Amino acid sequence: MNLRKVTIVDVAQQAGVSVTTVSLVLSGKGRISRKTADKVNAAIEELGYVRNQQAATLRDNISNVIGLIVKDITEPFYAEVAAGVSEYAETQGKQVFLTQCGNSSAGFARSLDSLIRYGVDGVIVGGGKFLTNDVVERINHYQIPMVCAARASEFSGIDVVRPDNASAARMATEYLIKNGHRQIAYFGGESDSLTRAERVGGYCSTLVQYGLPFRTEWIVETDNKQQNIIRRVSEFMYQYPKVSAIVCHNTGTALGAYFAALSTGNTVRQGDNESYFTQEIALVGFDDIGSEALYDIPVAFITQPSRDVGRSAATRLLRRIGGDSSPPASVTLSPGFSQLNG
Repeated sequence: MNLRKVTIVDVAQQAGVSVTTVSLVLSGKGRISRKTADKVNAAIEELGYVRNQQAATLRDNISNVIGLIVKDITEPFYAEVAAGVSEYAETQGKQVFLTQCGNSSAGFARSLDSLIRYGVDGVIVGGGKFLTNDVVERINHYQIPMVCAARASEFSGIDVVRPDNASAARMATEYLIKNGHRQIAYFGGESDSLTRAERVGGYCSTLVQYGLPFRTEWIVETDNKQQNIIRRVSEFMYQYPKVSAIVCHNTGTALGAYFAALSTGNTVRQGDNESYFTQEIALVGFDDIGSEALYDIPVAFITQPSRDVGRSAATRLLRRIGGDSSPPASVTLSPGFSQLNG
């Protein structure tokens, strides 16, 4: 894949004029004949040259700015990804242009158009929800490299960096099994989430591996609203009192499950199942935040390498900008374990 952007020099050669003439047409300054301006504009359209705020830097074909698109910067995972991207970019003398696209393909298209007009050297997309073949063809048309940094993504046309969700769920489930639990539920996430599908797959395969039961009614979907999580977990505990442990889809679900356990008269232990006198529930969550200050509850967490996802995505993007033309790769980063409270 050719990653060289169309430059002002290319436009000048195509139109048969000087670089200075093209600059004057782009800026709207100077006395340029209509015929010459039309030739330059025709060359711009034919080559796919991007008019942007940094035309003066394009003689060197580099802006030292990379773009980052996220759906919602308040989402803990993508906030950490953005921090990782910025940290690495700074070490390489690059700046990051961050845009928030919201929950619509139109918003994503506007964000992408803004970055293209600005003349960024490359784009990192946080999440694969709005990635399509048309988007990749568009970005390739402008010869701008793109990398996807996502919780989960099935897209194969560009470089993808992501955490290993299935492995994280296997780790969480095995931790509970090795601490004596035999009836384990999975709580949280919505049915259209690829991240949830991968984690549920890891949870189920681990139970099967150890010869333990799982039932579809023990895999419970919820949104991220705290009151809804507390209500659903409370109802579940009353209905299935022998379930002694829950794998929680994210930090919010873990917090909701903790409060639900307290409200139903249960106690919460971090992992073991040693008490025979009180009803206890063990909770394991997936840490998308990376801040121990939030975890003043007895919950074990599988740590997601969200900041490393950002750093790795920025590393790959800068390699592409530098001319790396190897085939697109999918990079999966391993989870860790954090036993924050005993």
